[in-house]
Amino acid sequence: MRTPQGFLRVPAYVTRAGVLEYKRADGTTVRELRHPDEVFRPASLESLSAAPLTDLHPKEMISPKNVRSLRVGHVGEAVRQDGHRVAATVTIEDEQIIALVERGERREISCGYACAIDATPGVWDGEHYDAVQRDIVYNHAALGPRNWGRAGSEVALRLDSGDAMTRPPMVRRPSGGMTGQRTCREVTRRWIT
Repeated sequence: MRTPQGFLRVPAYVTRAGVLEYKRADGTTVRELRHPDEVFRPASLESLSAAPLTDLHPKEMISPKNVRSLRVGHVGEAVRQDGHRVAATVTIEDEQIIALVERGERREISCGYACAIDATPGVWDGEHYDAVQRDIVYNHAALGPRNWGRAGSEVALRLDSGDAMTRPPMVRRPSGGMTGQRTCREVTRRWIT
């Protein structure tokens, strides 16, 4: 739907609970649980409300210093749980990004955020995990092409019934390590001992 200003307003699933894979610098993979209690924690959801929207992930987290050059829109203020996903309306304000969305070149969403890592392994919903993400604080949501987001194709703009949310194999990117500041494609992490 177009706003009176010409912006594109679209319902979306912006993130989800579940087990996600992260690649370490040494090539090994760690599986981290984003437990519903953490994903749907009110403080976490509040940090996603009205968050900046970017085209792909920027090399740094969004701040007042760089928001003007990186933001292409925003997540709406009404962020809510919808099953195992977080639903919101996304407003895309940048003309070039609106064109990419309309051509189908931008669909999936991936959030940039900081969290603490609890290195306690276990099994959740039949899936093994190596650690749990806690205290999730969102910085931004990023738009990307199909088969791009770590959370799978169901975390995406909800444009029409032709864009059925299926779950292809996850696409992983190298992370550069498990601690400290990383590219926004990855989360910023600190280990809980």
